[in-house]
Parts: sequence; C-alpha cells; structure tokens
Amino acid sequence: MKILIVDDSKATLEIVRRALESFGYRKLSIKKTPCATQALELVATWQPEIVLTDWYMPEMTGLDLIAKVKKSAPNVKLGMITTVDEQSQVDLALSAGAQFVLSKPFEDEQLHRALLPLVQGAEEDELLIEPEADVQPELALPKLSQLAKLLTKVIGGEVGIHTIQLQQFDESKLPCLMAVYEDAETQRLKAIALLDLYAICVFSQGNKTVTQADIHTAIHNKVVSKRLLDSCHKVLEQSSIAFLDSNSRKSLRLKSVNFITKPFEKLKHLYEKDPATRLDFSCQIPDTAQGKVTLIGF
Repeated sequence: MKILIVDDSKATLEIVRRALESFGYRKLSIKKTPCATQALELVATWQPEIVLTDWYMPEMTGLDLIAKVKKSAPNVKLGMITTVDEQSQVDLALSAGAQFVLSKPFEDEQLHRALLPLVQGAEEDELLIEPEADVQPELALPKLSQLAKLLTKVIGGEVGIHTIQLQQFDESKLPCLMAVYEDAETQRLKAIALLDLYAICVFSQGNKTVTQADIHTAIHNKVVSKRLLDSCHKVLEQSSIAFLDSNSRKSLRLKSVNFITKPFEKLKHLYEKDPATRLDFSCQIPDTAQGKVTLIGF
C-alpha cells in the first residue's frame, strides 16, 4: 500500500506518517513532500494508491492538486487533511474529488476511520473480474462461492470472498498459517491453505472473545495469540467440508495447522505452483484490512 502525504507543514507530515504506521496496513510504504509540484511527479513515477493533501499550500492549492491527480491518475484515491472546517468548503473539496475531508487537529482513530474506505478501495483494485478460478476438476479445492457461504456461517458474519491475482512469495507473506488437508482414509496429502496475517485475523473473528486488542497486537507485533490460533483452527476445521475429493466424494480432514514465522524453500515453492492447481482469494469482514489466502491442491 503506497500512500503519499502532501503538506507544507513538516509537523503535519510527521503526525500523519506516524498515524499511518500505527494502523497496520498491509506492506505500507509512505512518502511525504511539502511541495505539490513534487507530489505530481511522485504520482507519475512512484504511483501511490492514495494521496493525502493539505488545502492551503504555497505553489498550488489542494483543490488544484486533486484536479490534476484525477486527470493524470484517475484510479488514485484522494483525501484532504486541512484546517478548513466550514461545511461549504468541505462540500467544495468533496465535489472536487476528495473522498474525505478531515479537519486539523484530529485523533488517529478519526484518520483511520476516514482512510479505511480508501484502503479497502485500493485493495479491491487487485481483485479479478472472474468470480471463480479455473482449476483442475479432479482436485479437492472448493468453489469460492460455496466457501464464502460456509465461512459466513462459521465466522458468524458477512465475509467478502473474491478471486485475486496469483500471489507471489515476498516478505508480506510472513508470518502465515499453513493448514494441511488430507484424505481421511488414505491419509494422503490433498490440499494446503496458506493464510497471511490479515486472513488469520479475519478467520479468528469466529471466536467472539477475540478482541480488537488481540487483532491490533497480532498485526503490529506479528505475534498471534493462542486465542487467535485456536479460533482460526476451529474455522479451518469446520470449513474443511468444502474440500471434496472427486473420487471418494468425501470431504477432506484438517490434518495440521502450523504458524510459520520464517521462510523455507518448500514454502516459496508453494507460491510457484501452476495456476490450474490453486485458488488465490481475498477475505474481508467490515472495518478490517483485506486478508489473502492461497489454496493449493495435490
């Protein structure tokens, strides 16, 4: 997630930067500039997903910057952080293309609430149009539509499931949860699920005793509590009925769940598997970051 902050106040640039880093957005990269002209150059070369701008700046107003960004990079999400608080001016900024206007001074949580729809919108740009991936029919991998219904039931709330582009291994994949599924009779390996940290947090919502503090600690410290792991294990176990062996017509059994913190060759190779043997999808519940899951069939 690339976010560009534009403000002629160095203090504001630093305040917003620290706030963004505290939110735990996926693979966050931040650049900041006090110059609107330089901001336009960064939009062209660095290609941020989100631009946060002040209103009053020496070279160019925030309204002018928004207009230029919308013209040159229409997919960029735009927000305004400013001392302006009159409703008529706020409406002017919104009509110009800002998706939110946050008045200074502000609390971190106010920025997070305002920014979250933009983050989710940027994440949705990664989604594929196809509702189902085309995998080998003999594999025991579930249909995503069926899995979405099952997860909604097991987790106890609406879960958005969408096909995404094939994931490659990088540092954002760790830590992760590796779930191994087997044929209950032959004990043969049939499927593996790889859940990134955000997907672990989504799946753990099935346990109502999991708190936002648990989620916050997991994302920021990359340490998952036993309560989160147990909850995630339960959801994976209950949703294993969606993995149906084409020969025996029986569901697979969850064999093991392991929390992985360090890379190893076999893990990297799993992300290199043929597209016809895997499903890559996002999972998300309201007001959370998007989790990513890769299912591999054998």
